[in-house]
Amino acid sequence: MFASLKRVIQGDRDPAHDKVTGRGRVVSLIRQLQHDHELLCIKVPGFPDQSNTAILGVKDELNCFLLDELSNPAAHEAFLRTRKALVECRLRGMELRFGCRLLKVDSRESIAIYAVSFPERIARTQRRRDYRLRLSPGLSTPLTVPRFEGRQVSGEVFDLSIGGLGAFLNTRGVPNRAEMLSDVSVALPQSRPFTANLEIRFARLDGPHRMLRIGARFVNLNQKQQRQLSQFLAEQQRKRRRHESY
Repeated sequence: MFASLKRVIQGDRDPAHDKVTGRGRVVSLIRQLQHDHELLCIKVPGFPDQSNTAILGVKDELNCFLLDELSNPAAHEAFLRTRKALVECRLRGMELRFGCRLLKVDSRESIAIYAVSFPERIARTQRRRDYRLRLSPGLSTPLTVPRFEGRQVSGEVFDLSIGGLGAFLNTRGVPNRAEMLSDVSVALPQSRPFTANLEIRFARLDGPHRMLRIGARFVNLNQKQQRQLSQFLAEQQRKRRRHESY
């Protein structure tokens, strides 16, 4: 994985790849990741499994940003030893990869907070095929999971595409990657709710929201559901383009 990142940073001829350099542009991307509450996947050298974290803050004057404690305790210990890691994440249809170096560790309410230096460059790849809609507060989209650890759980969708969704759930339980959530009800604004099966792609307890944050893909949507989603997303995209044109 580190060799792959090195090849991208040193120069990939694929036009879908590029690299972001310059302190201002790098910091801007880090701030956007924080603003959008994006989940970061962390790979620590010598440790076999990925772990998850999120950006808690940006300290421009100290040339660093703050990361939440890694979700895997063993990865946390490995990070303290090696003091470096590879970050992979998504941001508005792009895949980002960059290395980070641990500067110091503090704690808040017994939770570790890492101060890491800004990367010199960020490798960027355009991957997403489906339009991804970041839902505003005015586009409230509740969802209900009828069976989650033996009980019904409610939540709110925060982004949506024809391929899947991101949501906050009112629970502290954390499902496993690839776990299936069956018969999930999604209530699109000004539309009838539809029921779908979801496959968990990532899951993490979100400290600021005190909820579970998930990313999931739709499994076996029928044509009617796909059409309903496509029409909703297309209409919202048209509205945003009209608004941006003024």
